Amino acid sequence: SRRLRGIRGYCVNVRSNRDLGQALGPLHDEITREEPSGFAEQWDGFPQVHFDSIDAWHEATRPEPNRVGPEGLADDPDWGLTDGPYLFEPAPGDTGEFRSHHLHMEEHVIVPVERPEHKLVKLIQFFRRHPAIPESAFRTGLLGRYAYLSSRLPGLRGYTVNLRDPDLEAAMRGFFPAKGWGFGAEGRAEREAFCALWDGACELYVDALENFAAARTDPELHPELCALERHLFEAVWYVEVDESVIVMPNRSPAPEFYYR
Repeated sequence: SRRLRGIRGYCVNVRSNRDLGQALGPLHDEITREEPSGFAEQWDGFPQVHFDSIDAWHEATRPEPNRVGPEGLADDPDWGLTDGPYLFEPAPGDTGEFRSHHLHMEEHVIVPVERPEHKLVKLIQFFRRHPAIPESAFRTGLLGRYAYLSSRLPGLRGYTVNLRDPDLEAAMRGFFPAKGWGFGAEGRAEREAFCALWDGACELYVDALENFAAARTDPELHPELCALERHLFEAVWYVEVDESVIVMPNRSPAPEFYYR
């Protein structure tokens, strides 16, 4: 996957086995509300791939010259994305497909990730918008005051806000076959049911879970963050993941020459 055409970043996140409710104690109940039952059991992990545009993503599987040969760089005939059906849950029927639910996310980097020479704790804060809050007001509140206060959490190593594209097929269309399982009635229903649980996810990086607990209970930040969460979110909850960086995300403009 790291050899996809035009890829600008690639991280793999596997759900951690740690029980956050037990690890965070009373704080967990304060900052968690209406977590969907069995949500974490619906998935084992998720990759994050970064591209310059959704069009670049749609072109990502097109061969490019990335194999060194006697004449220089050439297309690699041995490269292909053929291991998906062996790694992921198969789609119903003997089609050779897997259950694919790729989603396009609108990323807002609030605090760039600082990765030291040791493993960080990565928390994913899933949220669902309060239905009484208009979309425009929700975005203003989330990316404004709430993101600003969250970015001030002591010891924060990185903070990114991701809003899910309401077009649930934006990352599927043009990448997967139009007659594939993901575009059938069952695939669409499964994706819609899962996405109905959440509207976005924030990524928070800290050195240790204890650091997050201490930061989140900061007396200057905690009360207002809790108040904003009650106002903005119908539901909010956390999942810990173990992150492996395959291609370091690079958000700088790509040069005009061949770039990997």
